Formats: sequence, C-alpha cells, structure tokens
Amino acid sequence: MNDWKLILKVTIGCAALLLVAIWGLSKMAGSESALKVEESVLLVGARFVKENGETRVTVVNFSDMQCPSCKAADIQTKELFNMPGVKVVTRLFPLPASLHRYALISAKAAEAARIMGKGFEMVAVLYDKQEEWSAVNKPEDSFADYARSLGLDEKIFREKLASNEAAQNVQVDADLAASLQLSGTPTFFVNGEQVGAPFVVDKVKQLLGI
Repeated sequence: MNDWKLILKVTIGCAALLLVAIWGLSKMAGSESALKVEESVLLVGARFVKENGETRVTVVNFSDMQCPSCKAADIQTKELFNMPGVKVVTRLFPLPASLHRYALISAKAAEAARIMGKGFEMVAVLYDKQEEWSAVNKPEDSFADYARSLGLDEKIFREKLASNEAAQNVQVDADLAASLQLSGTPTFFVNGEQVGAPFVVDKVKQLLGI
C-alpha cells in the first residue's frame, strides 16, 4: 500500500514538473504572457538595421557584446539575415559592469564601427573573438585591431570609439531597454512580441509560412 502511495506521489510530482516546464517554454516562445510592444517603439532610433526585400517580419534583438548567451543566439539566428522579407535590428544593451566589465566599451566599439560603415561586421567579430578581448586589460587595443582587419582606419576608429556620438547612440538603446524594463540579454522581439532566443527562427518561419 505504501509503495502505491509513493508511486502516486512521484507521478504527481513529475506531472507538476512537466507542466511547469511546458509553461516556461510556452512563455519563452511567445505566449499571451510574453511582453508585447508596438513595433514603432522598438524601431525608434534604430541604427543597426538589415533588410532583405519587402519587410514581412521584423526581428529586434537587444544584445550585450560580452554576453555568452548573446553570442550563442547570434549563431542560432544568423540565417535570418538571408531570409527574404525579414528585417533584422540589433539594439545595443550593455549590462552593468558588475556583470560584464567590458559591456559598455564593446558596445561603443560596435557603434564606432557602424558609424564608419561596418557595424554588423564588427558585431560578428566581437562575438567571434569574445573570449579573447574579454580576457585582456585594455580591450580598446583589440577592438582597434579588429577595426583594422575590417578595413577601417584605426586612428579614426579610436576617435569614434571615444566620441560622445558613440556614447550617446549606445545610451539611446540602453534607455529604450530600460523603458521596456528589460533585465537581461539577449531579448528578442518578433513583430513586437517577445520570443525566447531558441524559438526565434521557428517563429519567423511560421510567420513567413515556410
């Protein structure tokens, strides 16, 4: 009799855990409880924008260049850049230095390169070399090397990196994230609806009917 009670308790416990897991996944995938934001709000002041034909789906990603999860999400979502009808927008959201000490300066590096015409290219390099520049004492030198490898003038890049323009542009994105009460990265929105990073590509394909 006691064995049956134990089995029943274990079964109920497993069922409860399963329900919690399903609820969590549905929330990440974009359930009714997910954050929904007017697309126009997400695009105000957007600078990192890639479009592929007439836009049917807009993906906005709030990202921290020193965030390992952001690097993983970038790999997962790269195919979006080549999907017809998809607009991809990156917003720079550096987390506090207590979490990622080079989050702000790396965001400025991405912005400095964007000002010079190589924004998405620098983002790709920063993710690819993330462990490298995260381990040094002066990442600005690493960023300058990356800029040079992208064909940018190192002197001008360093000037842009230290400029008020780059700092103010990064702050625009950070302020938007704060106004939306976002607390972590990466945070994705697909057509204004928050979607967990692992589900973004599937959500986009669903909306495109592919």
